[in-house]
Amino acid sequence: SKLVMEGFRSLREGEQVEFTFKRSSKGLESLRVTGPGGGPCSGSERRPKGKAPPPKRKPKGDRCYNCGGLDHHAKECSLPPQPKKCHYCQSVSHMVAQCPHRGALSPCSSQDPRQTRDDTHSSSPEDTPPTSQRWRPLRD
Repeated sequence: SKLVMEGFRSLREGEQVEFTFKRSSKGLESLRVTGPGGGPCSGSERRPKGKAPPPKRKPKGDRCYNCGGLDHHAKECSLPPQPKKCHYCQSVSHMVAQCPHRGALSPCSSQDPRQTRDDTHSSSPEDTPPTSQRWRPLRD
């Protein structure tokens, strides 16, 4: 048999209910379903039919990838396609993977370009990569 409860998709396994029913062309149909003593059922909730789902809230970072506007997405943008920009510094000359400003080298970058930072140049433990990833001078 089938129980229909407004606002619920199904009952929990083993959940006890009380209900009234009527005979119809479909057989017995439940009219009112409650928990024991008329209390609420604890089945799996769902939205009742006919009601619109609540409006989705946009996350703070949700914006048009074309112009940066907050009131629409790129597919609805009225501007022509804009040049792609680096997500770090906003330059149109490169993308974030090649950004010269991202992860800028420490002061030792003015040395031989084949040498980069070492333990003696790091300013904090977060800036120091694990030992296996530190750069060392190239040997000629």
